[in-house]
Amino acid sequence: MSLPEKAWVITLHLLCSLALVHPTCEAGSDGVHAMSQRATARSEVSSKERLSLQVVSGVLFSPFCLTSAHPVFDYAQTNLRIGRMLNRPTGPESVLGGHFEGLLELSNSVIYKGPGNYIGGFTALLRYNCPLPDANLVPYIQTGAGIVYADAYKDHSQRVIGQAVEFSAQAGMGLHYLIHEDWAIDAEATFQHISNAGLSDRNHGLNAVGGFVGLTYFCDHL
Repeated sequence: MSLPEKAWVITLHLLCSLALVHPTCEAGSDGVHAMSQRATARSEVSSKERLSLQVVSGVLFSPFCLTSAHPVFDYAQTNLRIGRMLNRPTGPESVLGGHFEGLLELSNSVIYKGPGNYIGGFTALLRYNCPLPDANLVPYIQTGAGIVYADAYKDHSQRVIGQAVEFSAQAGMGLHYLIHEDWAIDAEATFQHISNAGLSDRNHGLNAVGGFVGLTYFCDHL
């Protein structure tokens, strides 16, 4: 079994175990209790100044657009994110009545196919959460920028990564599935760009797409 396959199996096993430990709600004869818990969970997630701690793992694939000029960069990535809700929902619980969240991300990537071995760094993210009415679902979109270290610059046969420290930008969308007012299982799709803004002669840039699964813990303080 390859490295990314092992990462997916371990992550999914962890999520299934946590889902059993933190059930969504107790059974009710008329479903009223379940609806009340869903509303409470959405309200807690949306509370201003509440914090979140998220861990996601997955795989990204590059090049995003097939071209013979860019070598393959496929890497398994794990991200640790700490977030803070910036405001309460602006209207009814719908896509147009969501709220913003600021996050700081620490990323760690292992290149399993292509030049180099490692990519890691920090990213500042702005997320827009969209709690859905009468559901355990909180879709979100996010974007951000940061700085990464990539050791692929040592391989002069490629022109994608030209120096040790590079800039990164990303955009993506995801979904929280609330299993408790404090816990959510997550799925996410993302696009990542890495380049050095012309600071090096080698700057074709890396464009990758991929997906993550993970877990979020919501709390008032860490």
